[in-house]
Amino acid sequence: MERRTFIKGAAFAGVAAAAAGLAGCAQQNTSSAPAEDAQETTSATTESITPSETIDCDICVVGAGISGLTACVQAAENGAKVVVLEAAGEAGGNGAGVEGSFAHGSPLQKEQGIEFEFSSLIDAEMSATQYRVDGRLWRDLYDKSGDNIQWLIDQGVEFSGEVNDYGTGAGIVSMHWYKDGKGGVGFVPPMVAKAEELGVKFRYSMEAQHPVMTDGKVTGVLASDSDGNWLQVNAKAVILATGGFGADSEMVARIGYDPENIWYYGSPCNTGGGYRIAMEAGGKDFSYMAADNAHAYIRALPHEGPTDMPNCGMSMCGWYVWINQDAERFCREDCGAVNFCQQNPPRWNQKEWYFIFDQSIYEASCEMYGVTVEDGRKILEESVATNDGDCLYQSDTIEGLAEPFGLDADALVAEVEKYNGFCEAGFDDDWVKDKQWLMPLSQPPYYITKPETLFLMTIGGIATDRNGQVIDDDKNVIEGLYAVGVDGCMLYRNVYTIDAPGSCSGNAINMGRTAANHACENL
Repeated sequence: MERRTFIKGAAFAGVAAAAAGLAGCAQQNTSSAPAEDAQETTSATTESITPSETIDCDICVVGAGISGLTACVQAAENGAKVVVLEAAGEAGGNGAGVEGSFAHGSPLQKEQGIEFEFSSLIDAEMSATQYRVDGRLWRDLYDKSGDNIQWLIDQGVEFSGEVNDYGTGAGIVSMHWYKDGKGGVGFVPPMVAKAEELGVKFRYSMEAQHPVMTDGKVTGVLASDSDGNWLQVNAKAVILATGGFGADSEMVARIGYDPENIWYYGSPCNTGGGYRIAMEAGGKDFSYMAADNAHAYIRALPHEGPTDMPNCGMSMCGWYVWINQDAERFCREDCGAVNFCQQNPPRWNQKEWYFIFDQSIYEASCEMYGVTVEDGRKILEESVATNDGDCLYQSDTIEGLAEPFGLDADALVAEVEKYNGFCEAGFDDDWVKDKQWLMPLSQPPYYITKPETLFLMTIGGIATDRNGQVIDDDKNVIEGLYAVGVDGCMLYRNVYTIDAPGSCSGNAINMGRTAANHACENL
């Protein structure tokens, strides 16, 4: 139930708040051309650009979210002259809604006697990614994160004092909560203030679009405002921290989603600006292995926000039965109850995906998510009647569920009968769904719905090394170019694992500092 609490209000509400505060984004270029095409067109495009202003600095940070603010403060603290370009009208990015960050060995943990071993972390994380991740990145995060928390406190960042396991039950007590549970309160304002105190120059509503290259090295960026005025920033190093490409549905489709059925609820500025800059500079494309923060929702049910229940909890509630276009179950439906991001890859392999359920399953999920049975019945009745998106249908028989989407009625009946047999036996002989989630479809009316995707953000996209430097296809570094935060996150492969709470934002802080320190050492 603690995990349900997380699902109801954590990442979703946070990113929604961030999105609301960033509505002033500059006009975005949503092109998703392959890297080679981007390089061919960029040379001609950049040659035709005449900047109306040129400024010089040591380090240019592109993006003012958690990783960007960390990088700019660290670089300025090191004595570098720093310019930050932010596409939105204010700082914060995805970080405005982040609740807290990962750490081991922090002063807060030491005060509270909290300890966990690296072995308990690394085995689960490496297994979850089939050993495709460089485990040294997790080692770096584990070893450095405690000092990162102390450093943030020294900069004025405010924590609530609470450290917990985020309700995962995995034993990794690493989540350090920001004041009021919001990075927009505890992290962003003090870090902006510290950056300005250290002399960092912020240029808001300015979208970086192209790298400036000199003899194969990145020596700056070209950026434009909403009026089409161009700024050239000459720098000895550029750190990309633009927040990913979640707002570009065509790029998101590379992960496995249908671009026509995505409800995007993240920052409108996250259109892949950093990714395009890196690709133009010759960087290795990591977008096809990017993880994401996304889950299914039902368009016909109320969905004014990503925390609306029971809608946004259905895909994480293992009682619902998932079938594909052949009326076959294709995985254990409780995978999303363990980690809501795990619900996504199974459906990428199917042409179509549907939920089927009966009245008992629906009412049980309402109670789980804090909706009274009476209110839940009213919501469902009205949603079936209006049926926004033609995606939710009711029938008194299982056979009747097949017609709306052209499924094979006999196959559907047989599949449900088999599933009900598993429920009676107390063991799912097909997909080994946990017994607690085995509830038969036996109480009419029955329902079928076709889910769509509520998408919040991408995690990763640009291949980087241990220092945050962007690498090319041969794993050689591109001099002068770094990618941090969710632009360059390499901790995951396709699925965002959450048993190490706060690891994504913790990594953003760690790599922001790492990249800034490395860049300063090589000025």
